[in-house]
Amino acid sequence: MIDILLISSGPDRSQKIEQLLEGCGIAHRVRAQHGSVPQLRAHAADIKSADLLIVDDVDLEPHDMVSIEEALSHMPQLNCMLVTPAPSTALLMAAMRAGVRHVLPWPLDAHAFAAELSHVWSKKTAGTRREGRVVSLTSCKGGTGTTFIAMNVAHALATQRGKRVLLVDVNQQFADASLLVADQTPAATLADLCAQIDRLDNAFFDACVMHMNDNFDVLAGAGDPIRAGELRPAQLERVLALARSQYDAVIVDLGLGINPLAIHVLDQSDRICMLVRQSVLYLRAGRRMLDIFNELGYASSKISVLVNQYDKHAPVDLQAFEQSFGTSIAHRFSRDDKQAGAALDQGLPIMSVAKGSALAQDIVAFAHMLSPAPQKEKKGGLARLFASKPRDVPQLKTGH
Repeated sequence: MIDILLISSGPDRSQKIEQLLEGCGIAHRVRAQHGSVPQLRAHAADIKSADLLIVDDVDLEPHDMVSIEEALSHMPQLNCMLVTPAPSTALLMAAMRAGVRHVLPWPLDAHAFAAELSHVWSKKTAGTRREGRVVSLTSCKGGTGTTFIAMNVAHALATQRGKRVLLVDVNQQFADASLLVADQTPAATLADLCAQIDRLDNAFFDACVMHMNDNFDVLAGAGDPIRAGELRPAQLERVLALARSQYDAVIVDLGLGINPLAIHVLDQSDRICMLVRQSVLYLRAGRRMLDIFNELGYASSKISVLVNQYDKHAPVDLQAFEQSFGTSIAHRFSRDDKQAGAALDQGLPIMSVAKGSALAQDIVAFAHMLSPAPQKEKKGGLARLFASKPRDVPQLKTGH
């Protein structure tokens, strides 16, 4: 996401630029101020927090570039775009010497404007390559609540562990993970992205995902089995490879069952989490799925068995699962029909509805298992004095 500060010489022009920003297909936040280049110092605080400074000034002159150069010298990572009617050769040369690489004439051409923004986006993400881990959640039988757990674990990793997280909905039935976090139709789905896979780059990918907060994005599922059936393994491979480079964790909701597409995702996963519930049906189906994982050559260390809707009074206890599966239960999520139902009805994470509930705490605990906190080193007096305070992670923005 690009954080944009727009300083414009007039409200009509500012409104037009903001409309073009909305249509550019690149995720952004924009703050608009009235002013001109000589008044840049008055906006110093806002400039410090921006990725891109857009200055729309009808009276730009070459000597005004002194103020621009001063701002850029203090903020070497800041991108600057100048918009002015018919920029002269002298102005273009002065802008280049000041470090400005984006000068556009007014009125703005939408395609040229979008192209310049794409360059800014690519520059911002070029130095932020990550080595994200792919964690796939799947179910041996319907009704385990895989999507609910996947979404809430992804949200907890983002908000409680401070990780940059992507939730990918690969459920091939009626994918609905996006409905659990937002009350609007996604602009694009996994099927839409894969249908235009030749266009795949950072900017296009960013335009396809739903931005829930600064750390949490969702790539919505195809929405129906027919469109999901058009997905191809090679397409998903490219999507996951790009996602790994942009996120600390990629949580994949595979839904129910094993099929060629699911197997391809499982092959690329760093961890496979199989969800079960406490009944004989899940006991048998889970045993069979573990056998399939073994036949596919997955190491036992890659697989975790999770019990959802745990009830200590259930007729099938955890020991029965461990004896049948030949492995321990990695984690359990408490049964809380009331709070889980409230979260589902409101399209919100459980942490936003019932932060203190046992279910919410179980989800946070699992997020800590996936991403353990580093061991703290003992610090001396000077180290403690200059240590930075932890940054609050923004909570989910509903309806974004």
